Amino acid sequence: MRKIFRKRTVVYLLPAVLLALILGCQPDDNNLPEASFPDIAEVFLDVFSPGLQYDAFGTSNVTAFDVDNEVAFESSASLRFDVPNTSDPNGGFAGGVFTVEGGRNLTNYNVLTFYARASKGENIDIIGFGLTFQGETYRTDALGLQVGTDWQQYYIPIPNGAKLEQEGGMLWLAEAADDGSSYQLWIDEVKFDNLNTIIQESAAILEGQDQVIPDNVGDTFSISGASVTYNLPNGLLQSVSAAPAYFDYVSSNESIATVDETGLVTVVGEGVAFITATLGGAEVEGSLQIGMEPLPPSPNVDDSNAAAVSMPVGFESTTLTYDIEGFEGAASSIITNPDPTGINPTNRVVSTTKTNGSAFFAGTLLNLEVPIDFSTSEIFTMKTWSPKANIPVRLALENQAIGGDSQVFIDVNTSMTNQWEELVFNFTGQIDGAIAYDRVIVFFEFIPDLPGDGSTYYYDDLYIAGSDPVNGGGGGGGGGNLLANGDFEGGATAWFGNAFNIQCDGGNCFNFADIAVAGQPFDVNLSQIVEIVQGESYTFTFEAATDPGTGTRTIIAGIGLNEAPFTADTEVVTLTETLQTFEYTFTASFGLANSRVLFDMGAETGVVVIDNVSLIQN
Repeated sequence: MRKIFRKRTVVYLLPAVLLALILGCQPDDNNLPEASFPDIAEVFLDVFSPGLQYDAFGTSNVTAFDVDNEVAFESSASLRFDVPNTSDPNGGFAGGVFTVEGGRNLTNYNVLTFYARASKGENIDIIGFGLTFQGETYRTDALGLQVGTDWQQYYIPIPNGAKLEQEGGMLWLAEAADDGSSYQLWIDEVKFDNLNTIIQESAAILEGQDQVIPDNVGDTFSISGASVTYNLPNGLLQSVSAAPAYFDYVSSNESIATVDETGLVTVVGEGVAFITATLGGAEVEGSLQIGMEPLPPSPNVDDSNAAAVSMPVGFESTTLTYDIEGFEGAASSIITNPDPTGINPTNRVVSTTKTNGSAFFAGTLLNLEVPIDFSTSEIFTMKTWSPKANIPVRLALENQAIGGDSQVFIDVNTSMTNQWEELVFNFTGQIDGAIAYDRVIVFFEFIPDLPGDGSTYYYDDLYIAGSDPVNGGGGGGGGGNLLANGDFEGGATAWFGNAFNIQCDGGNCFNFADIAVAGQPFDVNLSQIVEIVQGESYTFTFEAATDPGTGTRTIIAGIGLNEAPFTADTEVVTLTETLQTFEYTFTASFGLANSRVLFDMGAETGVVVIDNVSLIQN
């Protein structure tokens, strides 16, 4: 049979790792023609469908593709890729795109189907559709499809066909041999279809995670990690990597953050906003929180008995050597707290004076003996005292050996004069897990080109939100909540246990657990460390409910030791599908810094929702 197709080679540089293939160009939607586009389902059925052409990736083996008139699935021709040896000097992989100029209307379809076989068992690295050299707005990929020596049908579902009014990318692949040795791959009967046996099982953005980023005005963030899982006609589950443009997005507060149709989030104001998504009208897993609700006050840090200079730091030790250094005209030292009132009644603090004429970047560094542990939280808090309100305080973190090349920083403005306040520096998303951050640098009035004027500032209590202060600190008794992140708005901080699972809905975050198998109550637990003093009275308050499917169930809630013999003062709490507020008063029958509030919920099956937890020492 005569080959009827157009075949070109396009020189287009690809990264060495095929799975990282990203084409940055985006189509100019403003110039799209208003005409309707052909509804053609066929891509390759013995011959190229109308307008179809193949372009090889420039770094691939550009001669790897051909039409085979000898091997086909119940037909007379197939697409053949001669996948080269990975060491082939002409290109170690086969790959390219099948496109149609102008695009097609694929809104009537929900899947791309094809048959494939290979000369040996292999896994196709990436195969999908929605990719052209002009853009990839609706790119959809399947990774690692297993292909054997017999013909088999494959499916790549379309996440939201209603959006494919003009799609030019009909098929694409990038494949290198698993063992490095060459083989042949055949693909046939390629077409779009509408099958009622393609059933969506789940969908997610941000890899299904509820992420938190700072509310720094002007920042942008692209939604990533989007995927959809389907139940296929053959009974198998198939996950596809989906372009974020398939989803529909909502911002809970557009005066704080906006999100466009491609999933690009722009921070436009300070405050808290939630970005959520739907696919075909159904909510998907994963959300993005911009900014945070105010955190509970951090405790006063007492590190007087600490063995090393490590977080949290309260400057209270008389035996440790705090490696503090002022630079560029900042005179810094540890002194007696000149104003032991309000939120900071502790004894010792850092004093730093920006001497007259000092550089605007004059500051104070503290070298830690132990790197900061960001495993549970990336939110840094610090108490400051300033004679000026509304001035920027820059907090920078870096590695002592690497220096400035490892630095991350955040600027937060003061809001008070001549009194202690707590500043919150949300480093979520900025921390590099490969870097050991063991230096803290503080700059007051960090305004470019503004020299120092002799003003003196103070700071104290360096703390990672949700971590444990040395020796328990002072949790804030006297009417204050002893717990951090009691409303679960602060992300994955403070709490622990196998039931710790924050979910957000309608701008509110809460802890959600679904117990599938009943066992011992303590088999499923949510806890937070807090110092308990024996004989003292505590008021424990929280909101809780179950779901309509569960109806009613019980949990155990209270306070207890976090170590043997696990003495506890608790109540059995009955939950219904109506959210209720529960309040209990306990006189502690035990006392230890390593104590906790606890929720044991493993004795019965069903959903448990917990929110707005507080513990107040009476």
